[in-house]
Formats: sequence, structure tokens, C-alpha cells
Amino acid sequence: MKTNRKRMLITILSVMMGMMITGVYAQTKEDAPNASRPMDRHDRQMQPPPVPAPPMPPAGIEPMEQQEDAPPAPLGIADLTMAQKDLLKKADLKHMEAMTPLRNQMREKRTRLNTVLSTNPVNLKDADQLADEIGKTAAAILKLAIRHDQDIRAILTPDQQIIFDARPKPFLGEGRIGRGHGYQPL
Repeated sequence: MKTNRKRMLITILSVMMGMMITGVYAQTKEDAPNASRPMDRHDRQMQPPPVPAPPMPPAGIEPMEQQEDAPPAPLGIADLTMAQKDLLKKADLKHMEAMTPLRNQMREKRTRLNTVLSTNPVNLKDADQLADEIGKTAAAILKLAIRHDQDIRAILTPDQQIIFDARPKPFLGEGRIGRGHGYQPL
């Protein structure tokens, strides 16, 4: 008899708790008991940050017009010919083929360095050697990036080169480095 009462009581409490939780989540801001009160400091912290306005182009430079359905222009240059696009695509593929093993080596060496640095006591001789190897690999990556940049520049006309040269060079630490930033392959 007592176990049936306990089960019944637990069931009733569970249903009531479920109704209370559902009621709390179902409330909108207008239904909330204090909807008419002004927002306090805590409420403002919960608001998403304001979205900044898009940057305006410098004076005298007209923004490029693009159709909404059209993909962005490669390199930010709208007047590339099909022959230039083909040459750029080939240069990109050649560059990716050369860079992939170097990037993999860099990741591997950084991981090994992290492993060496997490041992107790740290083997400074191994850490120094790995740091030197990372520096050599980073230099090789930078040299390839510079050559690729010059290969692309050679494909462009003098007017297009001006636009290309004005872009940030992520391999020099300008702009942001990573997916979706800096140079976009075709």
C-alpha cells in the first residue's frame, strides 16, 4: 500500500514538474510577468552584440558590383579572362601539391614538440632541435608562398596587378589567415 502511494506521489510530482518546466519554456517575452519593466544590466548582457556596419570603400574607389547569384570574383578581380582563370587554377593546384607535404610536416613537428614539452623533465636538446626544424619548414612554406604569389602576379595584366598588390598578403602576417580569409583559390 505504501509503495503504491509513493509511486502515485512520484508520478504526480513528475507530471507537475513537467508542466512547470514546459510552462517556463513556453513563455515569450511578452507573456513574462515583468515584460513591461525596463531592461536592467543583466538583461542587456543577455542581448546579442550589435552587428557592425560593413566597411566602406576608401574615397574615390567604387565598390565592385556583382549579381547576387554570381560567385565572388577570384582574387577580388572582376575582369579575369577564361584563359587567366585556367592559368590561375593550374597555379593553385601546383601550389597546393607542393604545400600539402610541408604543412603536414609542420603539424607533425609541432605535435612532437608538444609531446617533448609535456614530459617531465623536459629534454631541452630535443626541444631546440625540433624548434630549428620547425623554423626550416616555416621558411620553406614562406618561400613557396612568395613564389606562388609571384606566379599569380605574372598571369595578371598591369591593371589587375595593382588590385592584386593592394590585397593583404596572409603569408606576410597581413589580414587573417585561415579558411575563408585571405587568398581564395579558384
